[in-house]
Amino acid sequence: MKSFENYFMSKQYARVQELGDKLAEIDPLIDWEVFRPIIREMYDNHTERGGRPNNDEIVMVKMLILQSWYGLSES
Repeated sequence: MKSFENYFMSKQYARVQELGDKLAEIDPLIDWEVFRPIIREMYDNHTERGGRPNNDEIVMVKMLILQSWYGLSES
């Protein structure tokens, strides 16, 4: 089953590569660390109940940017 998954992931990745990597182009232009304290306040989940670990704050910002650029939804 993993090879079937890998096949479709590589197809999707090739399709995305054709669009160009806008995030890589703007990466050196933006100081991403400035966003970390802002996102940490809203996104921090350190409860006694535990749960799934948080994603990195910078990764979350970049995911939101990609979501906006490519018209991706959360569902």
